[in-house]
Amino acid sequence: MCGAKLILFIGRHFHIRDFVKILIFAMLMIFVYIIGAILDTESFAIEDSSSVVLGNETMDSINPQFSVSEDRIYASWISNINSQNSEVIFKKIDNAVKSFTNTKDISKTPGISNIIKLRHSKNNVYITWEDKQADQWKLLFRKSQDHGEKFGNVTNLSKATGNVHLHDLSAEGKNLFVVWAANENTTSKNKEVFFRKSLNYGDSFSDTVNLSNSNDDSLDPHMIINRDGSMIYIVWTECDIRHDDPICRIVFTRSLDQGNTFTIPKRVSDTVPSPKRITSYPTLDSESKSNASRPHIFNNATVQEENYSINPSIFATIDGKKVYVLWEEDLFGTGRSEIFLTVSNDYGKSFNSTINVSNTSGISRLAQGEIEGQDLYVVWSDTLEDNNKFDVMLRKIDANNIPAKVINLSNNAANSVSPILLVRNNTIFVAWTDEANKSSIILWKGDNSGSSGIKKEMDSRYAELSSSPLIFDTKDKVWISWTEYYNNKHRIALIDP
Repeated sequence: MCGAKLILFIGRHFHIRDFVKILIFAMLMIFVYIIGAILDTESFAIEDSSSVVLGNETMDSINPQFSVSEDRIYASWISNINSQNSEVIFKKIDNAVKSFTNTKDISKTPGISNIIKLRHSKNNVYITWEDKQADQWKLLFRKSQDHGEKFGNVTNLSKATGNVHLHDLSAEGKNLFVVWAANENTTSKNKEVFFRKSLNYGDSFSDTVNLSNSNDDSLDPHMIINRDGSMIYIVWTECDIRHDDPICRIVFTRSLDQGNTFTIPKRVSDTVPSPKRITSYPTLDSESKSNASRPHIFNNATVQEENYSINPSIFATIDGKKVYVLWEEDLFGTGRSEIFLTVSNDYGKSFNSTINVSNTSGISRLAQGEIEGQDLYVVWSDTLEDNNKFDVMLRKIDANNIPAKVINLSNNAANSVSPILLVRNNTIFVAWTDEANKSSIILWKGDNSGSSGIKKEMDSRYAELSSSPLIFDTKDKVWISWTEYYNNKHRIALIDP
């Protein structure tokens, strides 16, 4: 069957009064099928909500990114042509009228394209990706000035550096900022963090600036900006390459003048104490089936060598005054790991306290955060005292840096991993991959206290496995995306639950 497929799911008991609705749905099916055939689009399904499947069913489609401008959803992902070639694909979806454009091949290179970042400002859509050409990874860029209808030429942003290893992209107004990790040149051994900016909607970029300038490996950069792009905050992982088991720290720098100057990088994870100093172990709230310790706040503690800091992320309030840095701390020799948070209340000038967000006797992994007003919400996967499986945990840190209780959202006998969250209008949405029966996507929705909520399984009935959820919102809707395995291929589901 070619073109679009439309499936009407009837999940409730049939009533006579629903007859008119079914007739309307049938007409809608015909309309969407015709539109889909004309545009050569993917599946569109209805089950109390609208669902779009992104990707060509003859190719693997993975690693999606989304950016929202009012009711427009910009989507980009990787499609694997074969083992030697993958491409960056783009599609625009107009949520208001349920229409979507043809897919566009953004990269069009003979090699491997991977690791997309997708952003927008006003009419502009920006895409960066890492592309392997002639055995070297480059950081490439394209932009559209007309909401993604047409894209300009490809720009090589990393031409002054060597192999690229992960990057980040931010956009606000005319300002566009990109940061990446790479070898300084083809002969250098250690990796540095580099920065470029555009102050004219990506028409031109500044010279490349080495932000880290260190003898150690600088990796995995992440960036956040304030509402007008005048303040830029960047974190990365810095690892001592002189040891077989390198000690890694989280490093922070900032610019308060649109990236013209940056502060000397400083380690913000060095206030984490030795595990021996963690003492109190009160009980979690009643939803949890395990005990764990309440987070402690440490001031200017001395770091011990058994601590290993990785996977940083950074958040800031809209005005840029309050800055949060979140990371994962592996505790050497203990088999444990924790999620830590450090907070600045003065535009990143100082970070005076560190909070152990997880503080359990198990393994804490893959934390995600979201700011709502002056509060930070954090989710992560944690084994608690049972090292055989993970649960999804939620904790709120209020405006006074006081942590609330830990809430076990999944609380079942199966692995629950890859949590992602969205907080809007005093409502928390958390999605994760759950392995209770098969690998499926669970959505939890609750109030901003996290004390009560409901769960819903989101999978389409035809998916064999589902993983890697994402959540975002348009004007009046929350959307969830995930990657599912169907008919021997990966494809990307997008649903308004």
